[in-house]
Amino acid sequence: MKITQILLLSAFFLSTAVNAVAQENRGVEETDHIKWRREVYRYLDLTKERNAALYHPTEPGQGGRNLFTLIFKLLAEEKIVAYEYLDGKELFTDEYKIDFKELLDRFGIGHELTNGKPVVDEEDIPSHEIQGYYLKELYSFDTGTSNYRVRPIAISPILFRQGEYEPQTVRYPLFWVPYDQLRPYLLRTPVMSSSLNNALSGTIDDFFIMREYDGEIYKSSNPRNLAISQYTSTPEELKAEQERIEKELNDFERMLWQGGSDSTRMVPQRKKRGGTTTMRNRRY
Repeated sequence: MKITQILLLSAFFLSTAVNAVAQENRGVEETDHIKWRREVYRYLDLTKERNAALYHPTEPGQGGRNLFTLIFKLLAEEKIVAYEYLDGKELFTDEYKIDFKELLDRFGIGHELTNGKPVVDEEDIPSHEIQGYYLKELYSFDTGTSNYRVRPIAISPILFRQGEYEPQTVRYPLFWVPYDQLRPYLLRTPVMSSSLNNALSGTIDDFFIMREYDGEIYKSSNPRNLAISQYTSTPEELKAEQERIEKELNDFERMLWQGGSDSTRMVPQRKKRGGTTTMRNRRY
């Protein structure tokens, strides 16, 4: 390959990398160039080894703090805003902002009022009861920068507690927090990412951005806004649908890197005579 060609290719890839970093730092997308996007919802089970970094430590004095303790303290200090967990949708508007004291009262979290504001002792933060998270992800392909991205959009801590009238443990999603609000703090919060090699560490933001978690898909955005469990009938069907969606996502990314023409079928194509854009047929 000629030196001129090498320099041109190097300049192209450098420009692409710079654009991607700048876009990441701005926290916004050039929506005019986004020709393919998909929102996916995952459940992160904190009893799984790969997710344990988000659960520990659960008690004060054990060194560091876990994700929920961080979120809880930021809410208490009014540094972030959380929104009501609504079944089937996320509305991040003033109407659905949670009231921190009402949240404490609803879930029986001990606190005292100081100058009219609730104060919670660290040992009363129910970190040990947060055994899962819902995570909303955005998969997108930017044709302007040829940049394929997967990034977290919002996160919801799930409290596990025995129901008042039920013997079994009940899941209580507490609220949604937009990830962009949390990110400045997650960038400064260390986490141990491996129990086998303690030298492998980073920040909680690294953990999410690098997708080091293990999360099963429970929903993919669709016209009827249905969770997978709502349009499947058996555990086998549900599992098969989860695997189908996961495969679609993996195949699309793989075909992009390999330059396969099949990946373009999943990107809206403009019709030659002023028609609307179309997407490849799929269930959801």
